[in-house]
Amino acid sequence: MKTAGFAQSNHIRVMQSTLFLVLGAETVLFGTLVMSYLFFRNGGSDVPFSHPKPFDIMIASLNTLILLASVVFAQRGEHAIAEDHIDRLKWNLLLTLSFGAIFVIGQIFEFNHAGMRVNDAAFGGIFFALIGFHAFHVIVGMTVLALNFARARIGDFSAERHVAVTAGTWFWYFVAAVWVILFTVLYLV
Repeated sequence: MKTAGFAQSNHIRVMQSTLFLVLGAETVLFGTLVMSYLFFRNGGSDVPFSHPKPFDIMIASLNTLILLASVVFAQRGEHAIAEDHIDRLKWNLLLTLSFGAIFVIGQIFEFNHAGMRVNDAAFGGIFFALIGFHAFHVIVGMTVLALNFARARIGDFSAERHVAVTAGTWFWYFVAAVWVILFTVLYLV
């Protein structure tokens, strides 16, 4: 019995270390894109910067609130499984996925109503790279959460065994944190 507990705790440490390394690399990549965006926005581009229209800011703000609400559900799901409440985990994963899907639809709307195009020199390309790369991460996060939901439905998680739920939740936190930064840089600053 002692060996199984050691193996489980070692498995958790490996997952945490791996996830921190991946998220650290992703942070560097997003940081580089944000810095490039700011460089081009502040005079390093042949395309003049124009602040987003109030309607675009309103849509992005609503989208931000939707994503932040999804984080609350993800966290509630992780807490639920830690207390061995599988039904609450499933319900919260489903809510997280639903809000994530609404966020993606909002992102598509933003893509279609942005005041620039992908071919608007480097500035437009970086703007769309930031939005698109983030949307890709949201979809990856939703895939992980959907797999966790499927596993929860067949009873694959318990209070003692839910590393994948924790990893998925941490990734979802990352997705939300990156979006808050992008929202601030792209729409408010």
